[in-house]
Amino acid sequence: MENIEELKRQAGEASLNWVAANTVGIVNTLRTSGYDEATNRRGDGEEIGTGCPGRWGTHHFILTAGHVIKAEAQPTDMRIFWRSKSHIERRSDADLRAEDIADGIPVSDPNARIHRCKWEDLAVIVMDPKFAGENTEFFDIANEWNDPAVGEFVTCHGFPIDRRVLVEERYIGNRRERTIAVRPEIFSGRVLPQPSERELRFQITEYNPDLHYLVPYEHPDSKHPHGFSGAAAWWESDEKQLVWRPNFKFAGVCTCCYKKGSVEQIVKASAARRFLEEVFGAA
Repeated sequence: MENIEELKRQAGEASLNWVAANTVGIVNTLRTSGYDEATNRRGDGEEIGTGCPGRWGTHHFILTAGHVIKAEAQPTDMRIFWRSKSHIERRSDADLRAEDIADGIPVSDPNARIHRCKWEDLAVIVMDPKFAGENTEFFDIANEWNDPAVGEFVTCHGFPIDRRVLVEERYIGNRRERTIAVRPEIFSGRVLPQPSERELRFQITEYNPDLHYLVPYEHPDSKHPHGFSGAAAWWESDEKQLVWRPNFKFAGVCTCCYKKGSVEQIVKASAARRFLEEVFGAA
């Protein structure tokens, strides 16, 4: 029994490490102005989202939600949180050390470019993989994909804002500036049935069954998926293997949520691939 539990633990760790290697954080350095009602002060900040390093034939890119990258943004306006270590380390907020917190790295590829989808909330940052972090993997989205059926599990790895950790706070004049760190988190859920006509009319206004599916957002420490925008969804095959290994397929991109964050909308893998084929041509 102990051996079985240990094998399950190792399998869970292997799956988490695999998903993390295929995920990056994205910071848009074009700051967004805002107002903090709690302190009656103005403030501004950088927006963070999530991305999936992918490849399409010989092309390498970071696939994300279109709204993560502002319309006027250039590649040099983006900072990427590449995976800094080859393995997962878990620490509580109280146990975090300075060396555990990494800053995003500006996109330095001089030939990097951004493509935005005209019909869906998707975008890609095309770049040479030699400018990527050494612990990052570019997933073969062209060939390894699946549109999950109702009731099947998908897993998403991203950077929810409500799991942020305050690193520094200061005031400049009447403006508050805060430096925060965000934790990578994971959630899984079963694909929900198609919503009712009433839900589509009043609660789930952007949903299109040809392009999207829905999953519940359930996480023990995060109440809202803000920050998961652009995260890839992963479907794991139950195909028997002689030697077990994580066997995930690309299953779409998180773009928005409904019902106060309790339901996440995911652009289907087939729709994301249609966009990528428009950008790069047939794989």
